[in-house]
Amino acid sequence: MLKDMPWLTAPRARLYVSGVAIVLVLTLARSLLLFYRDGGYGANNFLLGSDFLTFWAASLQVLAGHPAEVYVPELHLLAEAPYLREGYEAFFYPPTMLLVCLPLALAPYFASLFVFIGMTAASFAAVIWRILRTPWCLVAILAYAPVYLNAVAGQNAFLTASILGCGLNIMDRRPKLAGAILGLMVIKPHLALAVPIALIVTGRWRTLIWAGMSSISLVVLSALLFGLDTWLNFLDVSHSARQALENGDVEFSLLQSVYATARLLGAGVNTAFIIHGLVALGMTCVLIWMLRQKITAATERSIIVLTCLLVTPFCLFYDMLIMALPLAWMLREWLRVGFPAWSKMVLGVTFLAPMVFYLPVLYQLSVVKPLPFGSPVIILFCWLLVRESTQTRQAAHSEREVATV
Repeated sequence: MLKDMPWLTAPRARLYVSGVAIVLVLTLARSLLLFYRDGGYGANNFLLGSDFLTFWAASLQVLAGHPAEVYVPELHLLAEAPYLREGYEAFFYPPTMLLVCLPLALAPYFASLFVFIGMTAASFAAVIWRILRTPWCLVAILAYAPVYLNAVAGQNAFLTASILGCGLNIMDRRPKLAGAILGLMVIKPHLALAVPIALIVTGRWRTLIWAGMSSISLVVLSALLFGLDTWLNFLDVSHSARQALENGDVEFSLLQSVYATARLLGAGVNTAFIIHGLVALGMTCVLIWMLRQKITAATERSIIVLTCLLVTPFCLFYDMLIMALPLAWMLREWLRVGFPAWSKMVLGVTFLAPMVFYLPVLYQLSVVKPLPFGSPVIILFCWLLVRESTQTRQAAHSEREVATV
């Protein structure tokens, strides 16, 4: 029943997805009305798009001529003070991210938030449209819970997903442009650690060189615009990100990495890092092995993205929006050649897991803490790709042997 799921036909899938999209859109509308009624704040003084506040405050400091102060927590907190009622939204991004943040404080906070989310969401939708090339992809986007997780949090996953999706999509047709686009991930480099490995293994040297040139150019530009002091302050404060990870300052239930899952299960800091390191090493080996086989372009791009998400210990719930890329690539591939065993089940679990395990908490519909769904879903998806690739090669080998006989 679950292996092939013959009952899940295309018309039924569209019907189910449409139903989920309607429910999620109505839920978001209700949530936005509540935020509007309370002046942009929800339960426990939660600010709408609270993570965006750190970007907006950074822009405020840069436009005031004090970019290095972005990495002084006390001063950055003062910039957030007009909107932040409690806590502190830290800025752990490299100064290259300040290039994106620069114009944000030209508008008031809420106006800037809606413009930023709207523009980055449009770029994300364009990338998914380019992959699936059907109007139904827009309905699927509205039914995908991480879209709402990212929007309500005010985060930048629409942007990072767009960069990775666009760059990997065109790396065979336009390798130089693909490299220049992938180099933009220097704004959030821990989510692209597998990309240079993949480019080296597959011998895409032009893409790798252009990616390096793009990254270095952004680093140099940020140093010229914001000064070396900004970079020095960033390097000085970057250890705070590791401390936040180790001390649980960012709740482990918000993280989606193997490290966070191990910590939630009771492992200590060192044990959790060892477990995460072993899984990351194993996943990197799987990536290299897969890329050295004869696999489809969709499988190749998907395994790269899955590795990027699994190897970093600092992968948060909104970053799982990037999982839309392998979902879209493999859905289009399997619609063309047929769905292998377990594929519909894995696609369904991957698509629905964020809604089941996290979305109710975001909308205050559950009193239970969210469960990290990221690493189990990524590993499950990787298992399917490896299984399908192995079986395809075995079938091809058997056919050659029969032909030889």
